[in-house]
Amino acid sequence: MLVLGLESSCDDCSAAVVEETAREPVLKSLVRRSQDALHGPFGGVVPELAAREHLLQVRGTIQEALDQAGAKLEDLDRIAVTRGPGLVGSLLCTFSAGKALAWRENLPWVGVHHLLGHLNAARFANPDLPFPALALLVSGGHTHLYLAKDWTHLELLRKTRDDAAGEAYDKAARVLGLGYPGGPPVDACAQRAPKAAEPFTPPRFRDGKPAWSFSGLKTALKLRVERDPRLATRGAEDPAVQALCRSLQDAVADWLLRPIPEVAREHGAKSLIISGGVACNSELRLRAAALAEREGLVLAIPEPKLCTDNGAMIAAAGARLPLERGFALNADSDLRLAVD
Repeated sequence: MLVLGLESSCDDCSAAVVEETAREPVLKSLVRRSQDALHGPFGGVVPELAAREHLLQVRGTIQEALDQAGAKLEDLDRIAVTRGPGLVGSLLCTFSAGKALAWRENLPWVGVHHLLGHLNAARFANPDLPFPALALLVSGGHTHLYLAKDWTHLELLRKTRDDAAGEAYDKAARVLGLGYPGGPPVDACAQRAPKAAEPFTPPRFRDGKPAWSFSGLKTALKLRVERDPRLATRGAEDPAVQALCRSLQDAVADWLLRPIPEVAREHGAKSLIISGGVACNSELRLRAAALAEREGLVLAIPEPKLCTDNGAMIAAAGARLPLERGFALNADSDLRLAVD
């Protein structure tokens, strides 16, 4: 089965052609057009600008993916496209394009939940992953822990109470003058630090329930910079900036992984999947590998190009989902999972 996957839920316009075989998905092509330069001056994604840029990118992105795969539209067996959640203006670009192509070429099509896409990104390297699995899906917009019973069903176990982990990296990079998006420059700085700065205090909740929170981490870092304003101007070469980035990175990785052993034992999990943009982080990947070995879990983290939003993960998920009937379905910025 040959599947065209389309993704534009936020600021990345991506298309991919994936061949779904009996055992695993095979990546035939992947095109991802970033808008980092467009949104960088604002320190975050501007929804209207993102949607307009997607309109300019979508046709060329699809054609390039088909050309790289040596395929034509008539060679496809189905089209899979992100339906939600995300920025509605961005979603509508590839969602509408996908439906239009499916209608014109008389092709089957399927709308895909964005987080099911991140789950299925792990299938490219780990197609035989044992279930049940814990799926930590963490990015600039999501910090969720799910129980995955298979590749198409997710049951929410916990999520952040406020900001996502990726927002902490973006805010830190903005305050320290490291650029946008924040994850890569903070990671690069942290890896160069000979030692970490003073650690950040983990959040505590009055109700005592386990959860994540990253709004306080952003505030704590901002207060440190306000106490020493020179940190905002020294740049990535300064040891003090590097040490602060390392403390931030240590905190995020530690907080994300801390509940995993207990939750894994509670639900009898055999595997741990970590996906989403923050899964590119070097410290998180190192600590996750050590944790999985200690707990006897099979670890699945997609390669970096499949962690960030991309059409390949949507194609892989769409290959396993039931097809849509008709063309009345629309994009949904607050799309819920069937089991949530």
